[in-house]
Amino acid sequence: KLGSIEEEFLERLMPGDRFVLGGKVYEFVKTVRGFTAVVMPAYDEKPTVPSWFSEMLPLSYDLALEISRLRGKMFEWLEKGVRGQKIVEWIMKNCRADHNIANAILQYFTEEWLYLKSRGVRKYPSDRVLMVEVFVDEDGKKYVVYHALFGRRVNDALSRAVAYLAGRRVRRNLGIIVGDHGFAIVYPPGVQVHHSYLMDIKPEDLPSVLKKAVERTELFERRFRHVATRGLMLLRRYKGTETSIRRRQFNAKKILEAVRELREFPMVKETFREILEDFMDVKNAMEVLRKIRKGEIQVVMLRPTKVPSPFAHNIVLQGMSDIVLMESRRQMLARLHNMVMKVIQRESYAIQNGDN
Repeated sequence: KLGSIEEEFLERLMPGDRFVLGGKVYEFVKTVRGFTAVVMPAYDEKPTVPSWFSEMLPLSYDLALEISRLRGKMFEWLEKGVRGQKIVEWIMKNCRADHNIANAILQYFTEEWLYLKSRGVRKYPSDRVLMVEVFVDEDGKKYVVYHALFGRRVNDALSRAVAYLAGRRVRRNLGIIVGDHGFAIVYPPGVQVHHSYLMDIKPEDLPSVLKKAVERTELFERRFRHVATRGLMLLRRYKGTETSIRRRQFNAKKILEAVRELREFPMVKETFREILEDFMDVKNAMEVLRKIRKGEIQVVMLRPTKVPSPFAHNIVLQGMSDIVLMESRRQMLARLHNMVMKVIQRESYAIQNGDN
């Protein structure tokens, strides 16, 4: 026995996923007897599953859209050359932030704006623009980062659908990193990246794609146990004795093997509904896809780079830095920031020389 992990974390794992336990990286193989995860050492590999965030409440879709509109407003002001002090005062008044925080927000947006300008980008992330960038790390692993500020539940649905379609095409298991401010699909070195999956998904097809993506996962098996228990197919108590969760999970797996193909079976239908509507937010994810189809949200794709934009740093760090201490994470973030500043300064120097 190597240690223990939370059940909610286990239900997110898929074969081939790598995670950190006790400071070491392990690759998930399968579960046996319901509650035992079989792993193999992957000490020389980087984790593909980000840090656990069970205590964090997801950002709501409506609030996420408001933040997206704020992004658009900030970039619009920077493009028009609005004075920094005026922007800081607006942030302090409307966001209830003190002067230091308002300055930090302005600096954050300014660096993203200058970085994107240095790459020839003229449309910036907002409620009307979904930017996709590809970061290639030192090992050749590719992070396709979607700057989708829709909240974690919506992004969970979109990312699983994209990863499922992309994985079928390249015939590999792909890593997924999900956050409130976006998500990333992680491709192994040497695997060709395709960007168009998000635009290819029809809104009405999303539920069926997600059902295919989750039906063979730990998530589905464990949610089925909860549903079967509520539906009295599994008993919490038998002959006066409370049954163990391990036993209920084992029995749930046996029942699921018998009824899995019966899509209209009430417990199977309810499990799919619970995952798509409660765990994820398929309704608003479909709304995002409709907006993309109608042109209300434009998808802007950037060329691959070895320097991720400031907005991508948090997502990239989730996938890269589970094996290092918090102090090292700060150092890694500082290194990414320095790389961005060098790109900005190099572009500024080139412009100045061009003017001369």
